[in-house]
Amino acid sequence: MALSIERLEQTSQALERGRELYVAGRFFEAHEAWEDAWRVETGETRRLLHGLILAAAAYHKMAVQRQAAGMTRLLTRSLEQLQTLPDAVAGLRLARFRSGLVESREEATVWLAGGPIPSGPAPLGTYLKDARPPQGPVERP
Repeated sequence: MALSIERLEQTSQALERGRELYVAGRFFEAHEAWEDAWRVETGETRRLLHGLILAAAAYHKMAVQRQAAGMTRLLTRSLEQLQTLPDAVAGLRLARFRSGLVESREEATVWLAGGPIPSGPAPLGTYLKDARPPQGPVERP
């Protein structure tokens, strides 16, 4: 399926807006920013967005709802979505992010057993400014 230039731009904007909100610790809002794009995307971009949404939801469970079991479950699901994606996709430093998710999941497991709350979210930095999501053929207007 070909992508329209408009949809490509909307998804790029959603990715960046969600990343900014995530980095600011606004996990619920990051989830919301990514969700509209996730609903219309396919393939690799959809998996990326789904993994990011699940990670944001996991950290919301930690920071706001204080639910260790939910956090652990969502981090596992996020890693399942992100594991087959390249280390750098849509300009994101995905390898580093996945490593942080694994570390957070280990900390959440300790938290679930009565230990301290995890130290914080996995870093979601970028390689490139203005990077775009993966794309197929583009439809011209």
